[in-house]
Amino acid sequence: MARVLFTLLLFTGLLGFGQNDTIVLHNGNMIDGEIILISTGVLTMETSYSDEDFKIEFNKVEEMIIQRKAILVLTGGRRKFGHVRTIEKGKVQFTGDDGAVEFFPLNQIIGLKEVEDNFLKRFKVRFDVGFTITKANNDRQLTGEGVLDYNGQKYLSQGSVNFLSSARDGVAETRRLDAKVNIQRILKKNWFISGSVSFLRNTEQALDGRTTPSLGVGRLPVSTNKLYMAVSTGLTLNIEDFVDDSQNKTSAEVFVDTSFNMYDFKDIDLITGVRLYPSLTESGRFRTDYDLTLKYDLPLDLYIKLGFNVNYDNQPAVAGNEFDYIITSGLGWKFND
Repeated sequence: MARVLFTLLLFTGLLGFGQNDTIVLHNGNMIDGEIILISTGVLTMETSYSDEDFKIEFNKVEEMIIQRKAILVLTGGRRKFGHVRTIEKGKVQFTGDDGAVEFFPLNQIIGLKEVEDNFLKRFKVRFDVGFTITKANNDRQLTGEGVLDYNGQKYLSQGSVNFLSSARDGVAETRRLDAKVNIQRILKKNWFISGSVSFLRNTEQALDGRTTPSLGVGRLPVSTNKLYMAVSTGLTLNIEDFVDDSQNKTSAEVFVDTSFNMYDFKDIDLITGVRLYPSLTESGRFRTDYDLTLKYDLPLDLYIKLGFNVNYDNQPAVAGNEFDYIITSGLGWKFND
């Protein structure tokens, strides 16, 4: 009797798992499971008959049967929070917290993420590390990056840290640390307000630490299944500590920021952005930060990454060191991405 009961419970559990959602592809194939995420043009589904999550380009989905509470991201930067349900081919029905019902074609959906009761599942994490050693001059270099994302109903936030340590015989050690925290409050009509704090330590520019809290407003002029673009501007307080304490100073700046995220290129992601800092309190001073990250996904949630970062200051503490750049590569792992 116990064996029969165990078998029935196991069978019931298997039926209950993975039968909540169904997708129908353009070729007529049907796949049952649980839709975990729609992001950067890719639908990820967990199934009971596969050890790994099933992933497919979202533009190949003809029909989607789903019923749950989720954050729905649409073209034009629109974000909706409520119940998502498919009741007819090619469209989803959205019911907001106020009871209002709207219908959206599948090709307007950029992202969909279920609102998890588990707080930790609202985060996405990735980190990577690279190490190089050369016999000549005992050259050693260690690089790494970590990124933490949080997606909520009205807030988007990201924290990141990027570091470099390089040493060789007969040459002073080079160190660089770049850390950022950014929070966006999503508004209507593709607008948002943002607050951020960044920190940079860079021996190349004799910089013990540059802390720059910023507050601004921005807009999403482009938000599609192929390209995401954000433009923002605001004010920054620039607090600088140098190796030579006599050069320490605090200034005010305007910032103008443009960022791009190009995706739906199979397993490749390309993220790039530039931020300009014309000074308000130092005559003629101008700074620029540029970042580019190219990531290629591998099995088992692994990826390889190539990064490029540039800092420019036309009035550096050390004459001749206006530019500093770093090129990194490494192997990484991601969680909930």
